[in-house]
Amino acid sequence: MKVDVKNRVKFVRWPAESEVRQECQALQHLCLLIVEHGAPPPEQVSIYEDWVRPPIVPEDLRARVRQLAARAVLNEKPVLDPAGILYFREASVTLSLTQCEMLAPLISRYGQLVYRNELKDILERSGASSSSNAIDLHVMRLRRRLQMVGLAVRNVWGRGFVVEPI
Repeated sequence: MKVDVKNRVKFVRWPAESEVRQECQALQHLCLLIVEHGAPPPEQVSIYEDWVRPPIVPEDLRARVRQLAARAVLNEKPVLDPAGILYFREASVTLSLTQCEMLAPLISRYGQLVYRNELKDILERSGASSSSNAIDLHVMRLRRRLQMVGLAVRNVWGRGFVVEPI
């Protein structure tokens, strides 16, 4: 089923309707700023915003609206960057190398089960202890870090772990 994203995007004249833009930012609504003739574009835009100058070709407008929707959807899944920073929604947290290695399969299969043996293999490859207690200790530390960005590591008894929003 295809969602009509155009109806969810608010079109806001910039800078005349700056208070409407602030409302959109506070509510995290998708917002396309229409920059008025002669006005400078906004210096910063959030993940939920984009801007254009009129006149705009209809196919370009549709492309901007699709891009806005795609960025907003991406913001609903956690992203682990190569520098070891985990981003989720509007928050971020820095992780250790071991935490990144353990979190990578949990993030790539966000909301799905990652078996305990997979995490054990990761610890073995890194040269760390891979005992059951060591896995539990690493997961406990990971839970604390992920809680800072609104994520939880849920234990699936006897099988493994799932990362999901709090």
